[in-house]
Amino acid sequence: MADIASIQEFSLNKTPHSVAVGNKRYLWITTNSRTVVKINPNDPNSAQSIATGEYDLTAGVMKDPVSENQRIWMASPAKRDPILVMETYGNYPVTAYPLEPDAQAESIKLRTTDKGTPSNPNVSYSLLFAEPQHSYVGILPVPAQGGSYDKMPIGRSTWLWDVAVTTADDKKTHTYWATGQKQTTSPVRNENGLYRRSPGQTAWERVEILDSPEQKPFYIIADTEAVWFTATNPNQVVRYDITEGTSRTVSLGDAVPQQLVFYTNDKVWVASSKGLHEIDRHQPGPGSLVSLPNGGGAKGLCVGTNGELWYTNPTNKSFGKYSVPPPPYGGASLAGRTQVVHQGKSELHMKDHVEHPLIVEYVSNGHPVPGIPLTCRIEADGATFDDGSKERVILTDQLGRVAVPPVSAGLIEEVAVLSVGLGNTEPHATTTLRITQG
Repeated sequence: MADIASIQEFSLNKTPHSVAVGNKRYLWITTNSRTVVKINPNDPNSAQSIATGEYDLTAGVMKDPVSENQRIWMASPAKRDPILVMETYGNYPVTAYPLEPDAQAESIKLRTTDKGTPSNPNVSYSLLFAEPQHSYVGILPVPAQGGSYDKMPIGRSTWLWDVAVTTADDKKTHTYWATGQKQTTSPVRNENGLYRRSPGQTAWERVEILDSPEQKPFYIIADTEAVWFTATNPNQVVRYDITEGTSRTVSLGDAVPQQLVFYTNDKVWVASSKGLHEIDRHQPGPGSLVSLPNGGGAKGLCVGTNGELWYTNPTNKSFGKYSVPPPPYGGASLAGRTQVVHQGKSELHMKDHVEHPLIVEYVSNGHPVPGIPLTCRIEADGATFDDGSKERVILTDQLGRVAVPPVSAGLIEEVAVLSVGLGNTEPHATTTLRITQG
């Protein structure tokens, strides 16, 4: 149930765009002021503005998925070097991955691929982005291989806005989804649409789903069952069932929708010009609205490491935190939980290394939930994750899964305890790794 008493807002004094969880639980907020803002979630008033150099505007933002990389990735709609990566330590250097000289990008997404076997996973990561000027969806491997990337030309007269990916049960066969819009300025684009590129195909097909040819789709997310996107003219949230090919819409009236996220209780939350909307993930209906405490409107949205929602408010040059209240006493709880889907070695020799000690998934009401920041911990005297740390935060991928970072054994015989879960909201999924002399 929505509760405005559970919402707080904090001043930024600059216009924010998007927000994401990064390393060590810090939040990162992109802006239009040649800065990205680092936020300690335990002290939101202690915002640290970090210069992005010559890059005026940053939009979509994502934590680097590789466990040892202390980086964030950003998209820039400015007509220069639209894919940026920032090291989140030291002097915070920024590296640009140049595309075409006039290329742009509004948002970025994570794609995880597992080409291994159930007993021997082989997980790799890529960054997806929609480039509207030259009309393609790009795939950039992470770690980046010299800045090289693949293109999937859209072949449609549409201004690409956002991209999402769904993946088959084999964890390596992908379907791509993109939203695109009409545009009357140069370069002119003639079509609004939701587009799909099926496995093994090179052509993108337009999914006939919009309320009218003039409805304009914006942000898109996807899970294992459905694709969700926001749209204007009219203002709606649209759910497209991947298997059935059917759709349902939620009207937002005069609230202009922006970004949206899957949440831990089998709901979808949507940012809008009126506030935050909660919608049932499987039976979309009117839902509930949380108004912002000081007016304005919400744009960026993400789930925090303890299940809270963080949003940006460009109108008020601020950002906010909403602690979603539990169901009323006696009401059904659909709170998610973390469960193990693969356990690697249970025993390791001292000084040895295990690549995938544990793979888990976060599920709510029996359904995997993408985009949830799970905390991975190792309790041991000698063993650590491969970067020397004992705690990492990793977001669930499009299948709702997280691969626990590689573990390096120390010089001590011990039983290391590995645990994964959503902050303090649940008992963590736990396993042990025995370190022996060999």
